[in-house]
Amino acid sequence: MTQVSNFGCVLIKALSVEVKEVTLPVVGPEDVMVKVESTGICGSDLHLYNHFGFGKVMMRKPNILGHESAGTVVEVGHNVTDVAIGDRVCIEPTMFCRKCHNCKIGKSNVCRNFRQAGMEPTPGTLQQYYVCESDFVVKIPDSLSWEEAGCIQPLAIAIQLAKRAKFAAGQTVAVFGCGPLGALVMATARAYGVSKIVAIDISQKRVDFAKSMWADYSFISPPKELPQDYPDWAAAFKDQVMKDAGLDPWGVDIAVEASGAEPCMHAGIAFTHPGGTYVQAGLGRAINSFPTVEVVAKELDVIGSVRYTAGCFQTAIDLVVSGKVDLKPLITAIFPLSRSTEALEAVRRGDDLKVVIMNQQ
Repeated sequence: MTQVSNFGCVLIKALSVEVKEVTLPVVGPEDVMVKVESTGICGSDLHLYNHFGFGKVMMRKPNILGHESAGTVVEVGHNVTDVAIGDRVCIEPTMFCRKCHNCKIGKSNVCRNFRQAGMEPTPGTLQQYYVCESDFVVKIPDSLSWEEAGCIQPLAIAIQLAKRAKFAAGQTVAVFGCGPLGALVMATARAYGVSKIVAIDISQKRVDFAKSMWADYSFISPPKELPQDYPDWAAAFKDQVMKDAGLDPWGVDIAVEASGAEPCMHAGIAFTHPGGTYVQAGLGRAINSFPTVEVVAKELDVIGSVRYTAGCFQTAIDLVVSGKVDLKPLITAIFPLSRSTEALEAVRRGDDLKVVIMNQQ
């Protein structure tokens, strides 16, 4: 392939990115080069942008952001047989080793030796061209728009959560946090036949949107009044919601914490009936208080869910193409690559649900 210029969004330091020309790796025998068309901006991108690191792991040098991307294959390595030039694809940004114990038993999302696009030292996908091994791309049909394709990766994460929580028809599910992850969890729950969905957030705009799309009931999380402690506040909140929704006061089958907020962790445990399932998916502070006695007394299944496993991308694509999940309403802002700073600041303000960047603009 003729050498191409390649511009990417490089995180220089906290709250500072530059769109500049970046190096493009040579396509190896097992690799493909993707002309990237779209990239969704994720909460983890925001963490990196805000802090120049993630949790306790700080970046040591600038790196290209991005990991929710799709585009067209423009070059393939000579050993690649399952992907062809011209194929439209989504990029799987977590590159697992395939050799460790977890990979071999199907838990590639917690591979011992994984690399993640956008996390140092691996360049992200928020660039015009991206090179990866061919088995880290998944074909998509022409009917899927580039904007939607840039949101397949977070939907795959919701699919993994649904696997972990065992979503099924007849269940009642409460989702705490109506941001992109919570929204996609609700969309997946509805597609899987969950009977009743309760949406909870501190934003009236977001709970109203959730109610208009997937939720049967929506509620604003009330503030904790002094001298209430979290367990008392959570119990009172749960009692009021179940009463107002006309649901069994015993509680919900599954609570999904998708906000990362400590109060929602307490509320999620309170809302889950004995023998039910609590899923932690939101990322907040590294350490939070947690009602362990209630977990034991109610014999809850407490589950963490992260990334995705084999098949999640294809399931996500199938749900969108079949019309069972509609991604279009989630996309509330679109920016060109040249305005990446504005896009990241829009995510930082929290006014938009899902921001997508068009990499070729």
